[in-house]
Parts: sequence; C-alpha cells; structure tokens
Amino acid sequence: MRLSKETTVRVTNTQSNIIGHLGYAAYKLWNTCKYERDHWKELGLTEYPGWYYQKRVHKNDRWFKSLPSQTAQEVCKLLDKSYKSYHALLKTGGVKNPHAPRFKHEPMTVTYMQNGIVHNGNTLRLTLPAQLKIHMAEHYDIHENYLFLENKVFRGMDNIKQVKLYMPEHNVCRVVLVYEVPAPDVLPDNGRYLSIDLGVHNMITAYDSVDGSTFILGRKYSAILHYYDKQIAHFQSISDSQQTARGIKYPKKSVRVQELYAHKRNTVHDLLHKCARYIADYCHSRNINTVVIGDITGIREENDLGSQANQKFHQLPYKQIYGLLEYKLALYGIRLILQREAYSSQTPPSASEVSKQYAHKQNRTHRGLYKDGNTVYNADAVGAYNILRLYKQKSCGQTFEFPTGRLSCPVQVAV
Repeated sequence: MRLSKETTVRVTNTQSNIIGHLGYAAYKLWNTCKYERDHWKELGLTEYPGWYYQKRVHKNDRWFKSLPSQTAQEVCKLLDKSYKSYHALLKTGGVKNPHAPRFKHEPMTVTYMQNGIVHNGNTLRLTLPAQLKIHMAEHYDIHENYLFLENKVFRGMDNIKQVKLYMPEHNVCRVVLVYEVPAPDVLPDNGRYLSIDLGVHNMITAYDSVDGSTFILGRKYSAILHYYDKQIAHFQSISDSQQTARGIKYPKKSVRVQELYAHKRNTVHDLLHKCARYIADYCHSRNINTVVIGDITGIREENDLGSQANQKFHQLPYKQIYGLLEYKLALYGIRLILQREAYSSQTPPSASEVSKQYAHKQNRTHRGLYKDGNTVYNADAVGAYNILRLYKQKSCGQTFEFPTGRLSCPVQVAV
C-alpha cells in the first residue's frame, strides 16, 4: 500500500532557483496544453488532443524539454484528469455551472516520478533535464547536474514512488513523498466491532460492541471553525473597505486572510489525523477487526438547515475522515465499512430492528438528547449503536442485541 509524508527541506539559493525554474516550465507547459485543448478546432486538429496525443506531440517543445520526461508527462496527465472531471460534471450535473480548468499564473508544483529519484539514506538525488542545465549555466552560472535534498525523514523510507516539490518560500521547500509499504493481511471478522456516527458538534461518536462503551472525539472541531470563520470575516471586512476606498472594484483576499485560511486548514487537518490515529490504536489494542461508520454521502444535497447550520454542515470533511480512517486502519489489517444511516438516529435501542416502522423522530427532544420512555440516552451514541445494528441486519439478515447500558454517558476524549 502507498502512504504519503509531508515535510520541509531547507534549500540553498541555487537549489531554490532550480526548483523555481522547474515550476515555471511546468506552468508554461500546462498553459500550452490547455490552450491547445480549448482551441483544437481553430488550430486545425482533426481530433480532440488527449493526454497520449499531447505528451507525444509536445515532447520536443521548449517547456517539455525543460522538465524531466516523467515530470512533464505528469503535468499533461494532471490537466487531462482535470478536464475529464470537468466534462463528467457537465454530463451528470453534479455541480451547477462547473468551471473548466484555468490557466496558471505562477509556478506550479513539480512532481518527480520514481525513475527520476535516487534515494540514499537521508538524501534524495533528483535528475535535471539537459536543456535546463544548459539554461542555468548560461544565465546564472549554475553548473549543478542533480538536485540534492537532505532530510532525516528520508532515512526511514524505502521504495519512494513520487516526490512533490512546492515552490520554496524563504529558502524552505515543502516536500510530499509517496512511498510504498507492505500491506498487512485483512483480519477476519471476530465479532468485535466499533461503530461511528459523524456529526458537527460531536464530530465522531463511537460505540464499542465489546463492552458497550461509548466515547466522543473531535469536540474542538466546531470551536475551531467558529474561531477562524470569525477572524476571517473580521479581517476580510477591513481589507475590503481599504481596497474599496482606493477604488479597487474587485477586492482580493489580503495576506492576513490567506494565512488564516491556511492556519484553519492545517488545524482541522491535524485534528482529523489525531482522531483517526486514536481510533486505529484503540481498535488494535482491543482486538477489534471491523469498524463500521455511517455513510452520509449526498446528505447535504437539497438539505436546507438555515444559514448557520448549513455553513457548519457543508464544511464537515466526511470524505477526508473516511480516507484517513481507511488507510490508518489498514495498517493494522482492520476493515472499514460504510453503512447507510437510514433511521439510525430515530430508532430507539430497545426496538427489535432499525427501520422506518420503529423510528420515532419525536424522541429526539433536544440536540444530543434521546428519550425512550423513562430512559434517557445520548442521541449521537444511539446513532452509533444503530449503525452497527443496521450493518448486522444487512450482512446477516437478522437483528443482534448489543450492550446498551453506557449509551447515556459517552466519554469525551481529548486528542
């Protein structure tokens, strides 16, 4: 299986110059191929230029030869994927008025494939194309034959498949490595399960079928969104007023606002990683081989909950959560199963099955509170419990009873 690792590498002025020229050539090649796709009839082409056509026809062009061969092909392939996605959205109507891939206006990320990488300990040696070496020697008196990057993180990696270089800032370059590790065998179903219900206030509510315990992860998620959204709105308002006063018709995001967006993105990403890691370690330590999570794909479509709730609901990165959980659990051989949530939040735990027949929407009297007669439960814990019952109903065709004594008091876990 393939994993990715992001790190930073301090580079010299010479290395920064070389990476900048690679990024410049990449964005020029992107724009050249995009123009050809947008005006293929005016250019007299007999067929629409796809990836195979463009990498063959442009292999002797200036910008193509200024990049390693596989790197240039990856630029063409990325553009091809973008156009395929655009045409699919036009056909299916998945997004209203989708935008076609746009022209680049600054150097773009450079991707090195396996053939251009030599890995030795904590050093990566990346190949440089002959045309770029000639240009750097003539114009900058730079006579480097390879691009060397050093970081102690590289030492523990084997079989590196891909290296992505972002444009350096203040001689610091972000690097993303894709490497391959042996995939463990998938563990068999041993009758021990963890089920997960996703939400906005309680991002992850989990139910353990072994002893009926429940716990909540990601309570900080709503607070993070609230803080950063408020800060962004405040400073964007100030920036818009200043730009409007100077006669700028279409104000742009200020540097401070862009930094806030980056901090928000990184903070949420960090929280999701920690939650996924906690669940993977929890299941491994308790010999749980199967995790069942509620599948809420498409739940946001035509679902108007008001402006504030919509903003929170539409920011919930559920697909990112699925992806993180899937690969972190797979490292232990644990399966992740997506289960539709139909009536899981409305059916009482005492019902014989989870279905429309036994669903009682009025039992959820308040947010987080579920009443079944004189018994009070945590609503999200009930959802997680019923998601597991739905999975067993679907997989075995019969109803299973699990412990319910601890559905009323889930433990809040700080990660």
